[in-house]
Amino acid sequence: MARANEDCLDSAKQMAGAMAVAGVPVGFFKAHVTLKDMTLQEKMQRWQNVKLTARIIPQLTHLLLCHDMTLQEKMQRWQNVKLTARIMANPMATFAAAGFAYKATECSMRHYLGREDSLNSMVGGAAVGAVLGLKANSGAVALKYGALVAGTMLITDFLTKMVPALTSDLKSTGPIEIQKKPAAASQ
Repeated sequence: MARANEDCLDSAKQMAGAMAVAGVPVGFFKAHVTLKDMTLQEKMQRWQNVKLTARIIPQLTHLLLCHDMTLQEKMQRWQNVKLTARIMANPMATFAAAGFAYKATECSMRHYLGREDSLNSMVGGAAVGAVLGLKANSGAVALKYGALVAGTMLITDFLTKMVPALTSDLKSTGPIEIQKKPAAASQ
């Protein structure tokens, strides 16, 4: 059983990493949305830093080694980079936590029950919903999200099992070829 737990933990870590990467575009979007409440000058300064955050290593090197900027400008840029990174980290952490919760719960249920079935996905989905709901600091919201995601996982599991069964008897037909009758032998 210990080996199964290690396998679940390893696969959950991999899923968390993949989900954190999937959260990057959400983080960029969230950082971009925060620009709408700023003045035009603040937006332009912030947009420069959002674009430069995508190239964080060159940005930091420029920030540390640039001699044509005053210390105040360097500190302002550094504050903007930190703020953008903080805004981007929130969705990445949420995605990673949701991925970890799903995979760890689903894998643990699979090993506990000893079979692969819909219940594993539903319990994993409930764990994801609970993680998303806990961001709202409300147990009721966590239960609602858990039920919603568990129901979604049940529907997804049902469709992945039923659609191939329903469409397996359909023949795939290509273009119809018209066969010409052989001409009557010339006399």
